[in-house]
Amino acid sequence: MADDQPTHPVRLRQDHLRRVAPAVQHEINNAMMVLAANLDLLARSVGEGAPQRQLDRALQASRRLEETMRGFLDAARREVAETSLVSPATVLRQLLPLLRVALGARHGAELVAPERLTSVRLDRAALEIALLAAVQEAAPRLPHGSRLNAALSEAEAEVLLELSLPDGLGEQPLGLLRGCCARLEQRPDGCVLAWAKE
Repeated sequence: MADDQPTHPVRLRQDHLRRVAPAVQHEINNAMMVLAANLDLLARSVGEGAPQRQLDRALQASRRLEETMRGFLDAARREVAETSLVSPATVLRQLLPLLRVALGARHGAELVAPERLTSVRLDRAALEIALLAAVQEAAPRLPHGSRLNAALSEAEAEVLLELSLPDGLGEQPLGLLRGCCARLEQRPDGCVLAWAKE
């Protein structure tokens, strides 16, 4: 049976996961609202010192959890191919917590992006998977404390995403990235993806 048929087991699995993701996201949103409300009530009565520091850590952890789950579930619920007009800054900001998780605690990921960036036509699902593949392949060989640096900018006719890692990107992720942009420029420490403005 061909891979592109909806009855193929891999595609069926992806479709089932995609369809359940909104319900999972709704459940997590409800739980996070209850958690946030209760932490807020505690903040009004807790004293200074160690209790306040513990509460602050709990609030930070709940924010990280919410960002990470939102990034994961947004990616999971996306159609396998979803070409649309979107700002790459929106895609990267939502994906960044997931990239940090994929890199692991020994590494980090940073994004530099202007407040406003022109929307371009891109396959968001393909870009997310390609970026995740890039960091998953790179993570085991990176020196401790390495960072993925992502910088978005605009040229006259293009929107550019510059990705850099100390040891560059592997061939497989580069191939995936090449498939989700109009132009890819390989560099020793990474690459630049470019999308044409409409």
